[in-house]
Amino acid sequence: MIYLLLSIASSSVIVVLFKYFEKYKVDLFYPIIINYFVASALGLFLNDYKTGFSEVFHSNWIFLAIIIGTLLIAMFFVIGLSIQKAGITVTTVSSRMSLIIPITFSIIYYNENVSAIKIAGIVLAIMAIFFSLMRKGKIKLNQKYFYLPFIAFVGGGIIDALVKYSQQEYLTFDNTALFSGILFTFSAVIGVFISFFKKTPIKSFVKPKILISGILLGVANFGSMLFFIKALANCNFESSIVFGFNHIGIILFSAVFATIVFKEKLSLINKIGIVLAFLAIIILSYA
Repeated sequence: MIYLLLSIASSSVIVVLFKYFEKYKVDLFYPIIINYFVASALGLFLNDYKTGFSEVFHSNWIFLAIIIGTLLIAMFFVIGLSIQKAGITVTTVSSRMSLIIPITFSIIYYNENVSAIKIAGIVLAIMAIFFSLMRKGKIKLNQKYFYLPFIAFVGGGIIDALVKYSQQEYLTFDNTALFSGILFTFSAVIGVFISFFKKTPIKSFVKPKILISGILLGVANFGSMLFFIKALANCNFESSIVFGFNHIGIILFSAVFATIVFKEKLSLINKIGIVLAFLAIIILSYA
C-alpha cells in the first residue's frame, strides 16, 4: 500500500507543478525535455539490477520501454495541443477517464475478479473524476477538434495498460528502476530530436527557472512511474482496483491542494465529485 500512496503523491506533485508553471508563465516545452533527462538519470543511478547496456538492449522488455517512452512524450504534445484547441476541462477529463482502458485490460487479459462491489466502485470512481473536474457545471468542446481529447483518452489508457503488461510479464523488484530509466531515456532522446527540429537555442534550457522546474518535474515523474509499477506488483489489491485508487487519489489530493494554496473555489458538482471519490475508495477497499 505504501508504494500506491507514494505513486499518488508523486503524480499529485506533477499536477501541482503544472499549476505553478501556468501561474508563473513557464513554457512547458523546456522543463518537459529536462524532466525526461532527470528521470532517466535517476532510473539508471538507482538501478539495483546490475547489468551492462548491451544486456539491456537485448532484454525482453526493451521494446516495451521504447514504445512507452515514445508514447509518453507524444501524449504530452497531444494533451498540450488538445488543451489549446479543444479546451482544458474536456482534455483533463478525457485523460483521466483513460483509466477505463487499463482496468478493462486487467480484467479481461488477466482474468481479474469481477464483482458487483468492484463494478460499483469503478463506476463511482469514473463519476467522481468526471464531476470533480467539471467547471461551471458543463464541458465545452470545440467539435472541430474532438479527436484530440479522444487521442489523449486512448493514448493514456494504452500507456497504463502497457505498464501493467510490462510489470506482470517482465519486471522484477530489482529491475523496475532500470526499466523506468530506460523508457525515460527514449523520451529524452525523442525530445532532443524535436528540439533540433524546432531549432531551439540551448540557452533556453539553462535559465534557472527552467532548470529548477525540469528537475522537480523529473524527480516527481520518475517517482510516479517507479512507485506505480511497484504498487501494481506488491499491492494487496488487484491491478484494476489499483488503477482506480491511483486516479481517485490524484484527483482528491490535487483538489485539496488547489483549494488551500491556489484558493480555487469548488462548485457544488465538484464537491459531489469529491464525496463520490471517498465513497469509491471505501467500496473498492472491500472489492
